Amino acid sequence: MGLIEFEPGDVVYVPEGPFSGVCAVVQEVDSARSELRVEVAVGEQRHGLTMTFDEVEWA
Repeated sequence: MGLIEFEPGDVVYVPEGPFSGVCAVVQEVDSARSELRVEVAVGEQRHGLTMTFDEVEWA
């Protein structure tokens, strides 16, 4: 896989796993670890999650 350049504010989609079907907003990017800190809205609540680049797709 080539270089993926996510930035804070990007919207990503989770295609698989326990958060399947959820869109999230990127809050922080850790390129060295290939991790994103994202915010997910579930109902009226917001939750912060850490996900790897390969767990999300561009929304």
